[in-house]
Amino acid sequence: MAESRRTFLKQSAATVAVVSLPSCAPTAAESPDALVPATLRAVGEAVLPEELGADGRERAVAAFELWSEGLEPVAEMAHPYLVPETVFTGPDPRPGWAAQLSGLDIESGKRFAASFGEVGVPERRRILEPHVRRAGPDFGRPENAAHIAVALAAHFFASPIATDLCYGRAIAKQQCRGLAGAGDEPAPLPGAAS
Repeated sequence: MAESRRTFLKQSAATVAVVSLPSCAPTAAESPDALVPATLRAVGEAVLPEELGADGRERAVAAFELWSEGLEPVAEMAHPYLVPETVFTGPDPRPGWAAQLSGLDIESGKRFAASFGEVGVPERRRILEPHVRRAGPDFGRPENAAHIAVALAAHFFASPIATDLCYGRAIAKQQCRGLAGAGDEPAPLPGAAS
């Protein structure tokens, strides 16, 4: 009986010691594949339309983050009826995008002695311009974008808000509006020039 109690106490002490040690596993914020929020927002200020304002850009970047968190790499794509070939999406672009955000901070530090988020928007655009040019301005599917700036812009420009801004009207693309007033012309956006 005394032996089993000693064994129990030793095992309990060892378990408490192990549980109380700090974890060496990286958290989501420390993960090398995580998109750095501050740098991503700095990219958003440089590539998203100024008409959005700070709140609109924040919503657009937050929507991109939410979309990218749910992105499933090598997922089966929908295909037409009677098409025998199964098509899959590409590999996970997020590790590359995270490396690009890190690279923007490093390049900004070397060029301007400040992080990418600390320099002004004109300096950010000068840093981004050659990267975007090399990636190509293809605003197709954001997950296929070769650079994080193009992916963020592509995600935004596919949104209902971008369509509304483009036309200066409350079109509300991809949103259910019901049949009442379906034939009416969409209302102008507040403050939009007619």
